[in-house]
Amino acid sequence: MNQQPYQHSDRDVTTTKEAQLYTILVVDDEPNFSAILSEILRSFGYFVQQVYSVAAALETLGLERPDLILTDIMMPGIDGLTFVRMLRDDPIWSDIPTVVVSAKALAKDIEDCIAAGADACLVKPFSAPELRKIVKSFLPNP
Repeated sequence: MNQQPYQHSDRDVTTTKEAQLYTILVVDDEPNFSAILSEILRSFGYFVQQVYSVAAALETLGLERPDLILTDIMMPGIDGLTFVRMLRDDPIWSDIPTVVVSAKALAKDIEDCIAAGADACLVKPFSAPELRKIVKSFLPNP
């Protein structure tokens, strides 16, 4: 099946969901990191939607409900921790597992992620096996 990405300003949605069971929304303003992360997740068999801002993530959430969200913290406009708080405050989205993926690695940073409502934190840089382990803790293998 040919994969045709749909691009919209700060969204990249690959249209081959039929083969995958679980959708992961990746929210990160760094296109290169987002592309690599998304490709690794796709290699695990997940359907991935990439967005490059919280505003685009909110737009995407209005159209489709992902099974897992991976979000960066430091982004222009609305930051990742505010996004996590927004998710937790909304009854429609509050139960979506959310993992913060960030280079902020101090104990205080991780505490802030958990206090905001993140289900887990994954510190950059990380390996593909580490990513798989954390994703599998929320989603079974596709």
